[in-house]
Amino acid sequence: MKNSKRVKLKELLAERITKGEFSFGDRFPGLHQLCKEYGISYVTVNKAMKMLVKEGYLLAKNGVGYSVCYVQPNVVSTKKIVNFITKLTSSNPVWPVIENGKKLFEQAGWEVNIYTIPDGDLSGCVPLLNSPDAYSVLFFTRVNWENFSATFGHISKRVIVIGQLSGNTDITSIISDEYETVRRCVEYFRSTNHHRTGLISYASNKELEMLRIAAWRSIMIADGTPRRELDQLCFAFDPNNIPKDDQAIKEAFKSWLLKIKGKIDSVIVPYAPTTFAEVCKESGLKIPEDISIIAISGCSPASSNPPIPIIDNDLPKHFEYAFNILEDRFKTGNNSPGAWNFCPPGKLILKKN
Repeated sequence: MKNSKRVKLKELLAERITKGEFSFGDRFPGLHQLCKEYGISYVTVNKAMKMLVKEGYLLAKNGVGYSVCYVQPNVVSTKKIVNFITKLTSSNPVWPVIENGKKLFEQAGWEVNIYTIPDGDLSGCVPLLNSPDAYSVLFFTRVNWENFSATFGHISKRVIVIGQLSGNTDITSIISDEYETVRRCVEYFRSTNHHRTGLISYASNKELEMLRIAAWRSIMIADGTPRRELDQLCFAFDPNNIPKDDQAIKEAFKSWLLKIKGKIDSVIVPYAPTTFAEVCKESGLKIPEDISIIAISGCSPASSNPPIPIIDNDLPKHFEYAFNILEDRFKTGNNSPGAWNFCPPGKLILKKN
């Protein structure tokens, strides 16, 4: 209830923090001290403190106590420090993109810290993202801002999300220009006399893939494909039940190809292009004569025979966009948050045997 003791206490303590009684990183009074100060039970104080932690005012550490994570929205950093936060590890094929992004920032005098979060969950990164001295670039993370509500006005000016929509209109995103990517794929198919293009989607409920599907539908309709056929020509895995093994994925592809036999002669494949190509060949389709395939990828897929053309989504360019935005914010104080930056794809790579 809104008028409960724990809510009232939480609001009193939050006000002390926001009015500047405590600064970022300061030790916050402990539970027993607050019990004495406010004459409230330990249980009530404990619940109020948990609320402050959940909203991002405080950080709790076992055996240490509570420290303040709140930062005023108008705080300006005087240090060129940026945190790269990602769930990827150095064994991932995309890791060199992160390393090159680090070099780009360092050449301009930035101190770059790379943090790998195994599950991509940002809830453990409150101190990093809230830091008054650092900006942050998020790359392949699970974006959930629930734990940052207290200090959101601050981090919206400090954080950039790369490769996906941020999930909040106040947080700047740098994403692939899916319309241009799909347009280039279709343009290539048409140049090779393939005129009926399908699309595969692995997570059609995700914002970025929704943009890709919308772009594909728009281009197909403009190209003369009847609207009633579009649902058949776009194969989307159940986002809640994506197959985990190659054989299950192959069976799903085979089933789709049987349903749309003769209706497509080209396919845009964001993931697992080699697996799809194998299924096409097992189904008696010649590549690229009967069915042409283009992979959308940040790195080259596994080798295939014949080779599959790749349209590079140009992840290095994403980091260049982030660099330019943060350079401007640092130099000018122009901290206008909330922009969507659509990064055009790189070149279409046509591999040969």
